[in-house]
Amino acid sequence: MADDAAIRAAERTLVEGDLPRSRELWSALERAHPSEPTGRYATLRLARIELTAPGDAAVAAARARLETLPRSLEATLSLRRSLVSALVTARLGRPDASLASALATLRGRYVDAQDVVEADCAQAALSPRAASALQALSHVEAAVDRGVRWIPTGLACDEPAARTRQFQDLLPAVEEPGEVAAVLDALPSGHAWRTALARRLRTVAEARGEVRRWMSHLADLPDDEAALRPVVRDSGDPVLRIGVLAPLSGSVANVGAEVVRSVQQAVEGFSRIELMLEDESRALPRRAAVGEVAVTPIEALVRSLRERGVVAIVGPALDANVPGAVAAAQSQGVPLWVPTPAGAVQGTTRALGPTLQERAEAMALAAREQGTRAVLHLPTLPPDAALDGALRAAMARHGVTVVRAGDGGARHVVAGFFDEESQRRWAAEARRSAGRWVLDARAAIAGTPGRWVGLGPADGYGVFASVSCSRADRAPMEISALYYDGVIEAVHSQRPAALFTVLRRDAGVVREGVASAAECALSSSVR
Repeated sequence: MADDAAIRAAERTLVEGDLPRSRELWSALERAHPSEPTGRYATLRLARIELTAPGDAAVAAARARLETLPRSLEATLSLRRSLVSALVTARLGRPDASLASALATLRGRYVDAQDVVEADCAQAALSPRAASALQALSHVEAAVDRGVRWIPTGLACDEPAARTRQFQDLLPAVEEPGEVAAVLDALPSGHAWRTALARRLRTVAEARGEVRRWMSHLADLPDDEAALRPVVRDSGDPVLRIGVLAPLSGSVANVGAEVVRSVQQAVEGFSRIELMLEDESRALPRRAAVGEVAVTPIEALVRSLRERGVVAIVGPALDANVPGAVAAAQSQGVPLWVPTPAGAVQGTTRALGPTLQERAEAMALAAREQGTRAVLHLPTLPPDAALDGALRAAMARHGVTVVRAGDGGARHVVAGFFDEESQRRWAAEARRSAGRWVLDARAAIAGTPGRWVGLGPADGYGVFASVSCSRADRAPMEISALYYDGVIEAVHSQRPAALFTVLRRDAGVVREGVASAAECALSSSVR
């Protein structure tokens, strides 16, 4: 009991930054237990204290203490020795690829948040790969956001300004879009580095023709950045007007914001192309019922776009508006690209994404691979009766029984568009039951662990087929990619050469199938 109290006191003084007193307490424990685990733990803490001082002498002192320990230690002490040794090596200032790789593996084994940060600090200093070092720095920034404090390491990670300088030095060397996206995923929302990362991601993704794949990660770009790109020489062609129908107001205006950003990205750098937006939320009778806005039928919105000179329309996104928009576009003789078609399309209408039945079938298959019971969640606004019916029918065909919420053995299937409040609520709920969710890729519930499901027609430009586990800060937001494709297709149909370099039909398409049986691994926070 006395030793436990002494250890707690020594740890407390260390965390509080009273290093002289902490050194005194750990030294007493080391003397009292020279060949016991308590004494060896004290030696490791004393070695760690040495590293709080600057200069080579501190590194030499820490190394000397480590050398007094036997080669073989129990697992917990060995893990801590690995961390202190890594910090010693990091202080020498030389890259060490093997040690950086080992730290990435060990990171998940450290229990205390302070130790995890120190492992990230060492990796940021040791990794010869800019992407790995940058991701480690982003983990440190996320820990700062959570209020984690750690004992000074003597490395660049200790000071915000030094971390930012290191970030600025590393970022231009990262060439893989996925590696930039991984850093964005690790950072908290609103972080000061996110805009620079989004710019870098756009740059490297454009070089590969993969912008659509990373659309959901580009939301941190300022809205006015379209004007920052050089405009190609004016061809003298008349202005090409493309209509866009999206939910720009109401409960799912967050979806509309993603759509606007994606369609702007699709035509950046090209002159004499004008996007004309209409708010499809105005066509929802429910909004008029609560006195928010007068209803404007979707047919009237299509007619308005046509009268204003559009040569093609992309949208709408909301299932309730699709049939009317298709009928109106056909009667007006205007080509229509539909991201979420209600069924098979014909004539001048083009399906970019899966039909309602295809989407239901894909989600039912993914749910069946995980079990025979599922809780169905459709907090879509407005309520989507057609999607609900299609999902229930598809699940019945595949032997999945829809059960009430609260069934502990059931999987969860989430479908449709969500307002931001619902996104936060469902993300929190999903994190508490990680690995048991199947999610419609349109839902875009950031930070939600589970399997994202999307499926597109195999012969279309808007191919989207994936089942994957994700704990990213940003969800796939399939709808953004589909609108991006639609605008490119609409322009290409009128000016075949205008965006030719962007049209790489297979770039960035994930093809993992729908019937994967792999379980999403639980994060350490929920084990």
